[in-house]
Amino acid sequence: MEEPIISTRSGEPEARIALCKCKEAKGNIYGVRFQRADGGWKYTWAFEMKESSAKREGYDNTQIMGNIYPDDNYPGCPYCGTRYFVVCGNCQHLNCNINTGETFTCDWCGNTGTLGGFGGDGIASGGDRG
Repeated sequence: MEEPIISTRSGEPEARIALCKCKEAKGNIYGVRFQRADGGWKYTWAFEMKESSAKREGYDNTQIMGNIYPDDNYPGCPYCGTRYFVVCGNCQHLNCNINTGETFTCDWCGNTGTLGGFGGDGIASGGDRG
């Protein structure tokens, strides 16, 4: 399946939607819009989404390579409100980051690891493990 890219008008930056899981909302997913800008991708908005809709739209096949950073107006997770997320080092999926400790467990693949900086290795979006 070809990677979904949001249609843009001439001269507008490329944009993609990736999926994120919110631990506070019992693993509910939401879409995060990323827009190509300044040598990387800035995340600009987020919206609630059902997994079936995400699959139908192709958002479960998104991959973004490079640095990511929030837009000043990014509203955060529609469930818990955090403006930050963890990129799993195992499956490269997004998870809300409300964690105050040094370890994290991915809601997508179950991998547990130590939190660290993101090197721009890529993020992916995909269906539930199960």
